[in-house]
Amino acid sequence: MNFDLDRPLSRLQGILLSALVCVVAFLIALISVSSKSVALESAVRLSTTSSGDVQVEDEYIYYLEAGSLHCVSHSGKFIWNTGVDRSSNFKVSSNGVAVWRGTRMQILDIKNGVVVGNVSASNDIIYGVVGDVYAAVVAGPEHSSTVLLTDLYGNVIDTLTDFDGVTVLDCGFFHGRELFWIMTLDSSGSIPTCKISTYKPGRRETGSISNMEQVIYKVMFRSSNICAVGTRNLNVYDYTGSEKVSERKTVYGWHLEAVDTVSENPLMLFAANTQVGDVAAIKDIRCIKGQSEMYLHFPVACTCLAAYDSTIYGFSGSYLAVGSFGVKTSQIYRMPVNVDDVLGITAERYAVVTSGSSVYVIELPEYTDK
Repeated sequence: MNFDLDRPLSRLQGILLSALVCVVAFLIALISVSSKSVALESAVRLSTTSSGDVQVEDEYIYYLEAGSLHCVSHSGKFIWNTGVDRSSNFKVSSNGVAVWRGTRMQILDIKNGVVVGNVSASNDIIYGVVGDVYAAVVAGPEHSSTVLLTDLYGNVIDTLTDFDGVTVLDCGFFHGRELFWIMTLDSSGSIPTCKISTYKPGRRETGSISNMEQVIYKVMFRSSNICAVGTRNLNVYDYTGSEKVSERKTVYGWHLEAVDTVSENPLMLFAANTQVGDVAAIKDIRCIKGQSEMYLHFPVACTCLAAYDSTIYGFSGSYLAVGSFGVKTSQIYRMPVNVDDVLGITAERYAVVTSGSSVYVIELPEYTDK
């Protein structure tokens, strides 16, 4: 019996050669990115951990630590802190801070952390938020919630109870308006139905939006429009719930990863569904701003995205990709720490990120065409 030793060896050599080519290509790409990147100088470590709740609002950062709610600047300097229960939850808005545990919620002044109001509910509180003029409390049970609308001192103005069999997904107040909005999901039927309702406290429902074509997972509010992003479409409505059909965009196959929070006409960053998941590797980004849109390709695979005004940020471990809406090119920077996740960006363009069990603040660069 004769054995052909050459054929198995040639196959093995082919496999090894292909693997070698891939490794070399990867190293060349890595060296190319490294050689073209600029190092960001420093990172400020905060006295909290990545497992805690850290929120960003305007120029400040908020977190619970050791029985206190802290408000700090981007340098880590304490602005104020106030004692709360260790197991409390909180929500920061531009108008104040809601802190709740069990059936009680406190309303804190955003400027100094002083308690200005208290709210009591019949059941455990699920969520709370503070607006310009009113505050809202969502109390359980989860699928039959009660919503209390109060003034900023905690006095109940209105009680909403028509949520039997639905789940409250999110709620809040229109900035600069005495209007409350709430998004619910009815999954009892064969087709899940999302509904967005608006209320004038004391005057009941003023408008509603129902969508049976898709599941809505993000809602944004402008001065005159409501923008709802779902699994199929991006829909724009006025405050009465009438859709502006001419402004509808198909986003099937894309997932909204980041939204700018500083602009009236926010930049939205979508990643292809094939590039997001348990381990994200985002390179291709669909950028939508009003009725304008563009596609941007980053040279590095990013695990998370962020938007600030018209600037596009892609975080890729120890690298940061920076682009700008309307520009096809990007720039690469080396990060001072390896970034796992982005918790928010302050109004002064500082990113709050996690790295391992730590939380850092890093100043972000603007995009330049140099």
